[in-house]
Amino acid sequence: MQIFQDRTFDSFDDRDSAATFHDIEFRNCYFESCEVSITRTPALRSTVRNIKLINCSQRGSSLSAAVVEDVVVDGLKTNGQLFQTWGAVFNRTVLQGKIDRLMISSAVLPGVIGHEEQRAFDDANAEYYRQVEWALDISKGEFKELCIRGLPGHLIRRDPETQVLVTRERAMSGHWKNLEFQENLLPTSLGMFLQRGEHSTVMIAPKRNPKFKKFLSDLKLLRQAGVTEPD
Repeated sequence: MQIFQDRTFDSFDDRDSAATFHDIEFRNCYFESCEVSITRTPALRSTVRNIKLINCSQRGSSLSAAVVEDVVVDGLKTNGQLFQTWGAVFNRTVLQGKIDRLMISSAVLPGVIGHEEQRAFDDANAEYYRQVEWALDISKGEFKELCIRGLPGHLIRRDPETQVLVTRERAMSGHWKNLEFQENLLPTSLGMFLQRGEHSTVMIAPKRNPKFKKFLSDLKLLRQAGVTEPD
């Protein structure tokens, strides 16, 4: 495995390459304006395999429609920004340690690609996940913020105390709409989840968020109302 330590990577631009990046470990590295797997065609997406990022940081970077396999992210500073992934698929990927702000979305190049192009990725991603035993392990992640959209919730390994699984069937019951939440995060997330038409999702109380205790209390309300799946 190739190891990079205390290095800066600037303006890396991976587009339509169908490349495979593999067997690399990054320790205390900084990434600025780096983009991986920007493409409008599933056949041209890149693969990121057997990669470790340990205590790295970023600014102005993102992960687009890559295939991400056997990857470990152990600590990630985002410098106040929301690090986003767009249309990537995951297999045996671990997010652990202190991770700042992260959003995982199934949308590909929002506002750029058309409906049919997005559908091609949705179909490719659904087919990919049929062969996956587990996609993400977030059970040991200490997040400031984590939003997951479009990744099947049942393929996520989680910490039952602070991370819950919600299925569309349970959310459709509407029992949560009359709950007295302390914060708007969960009801807003549930409403968006139903609009997207997904089968299941995971919602969390981020441990390093200043409102962690309130979010955790709201998760307990969901459990008591039978909206979450049994742990």
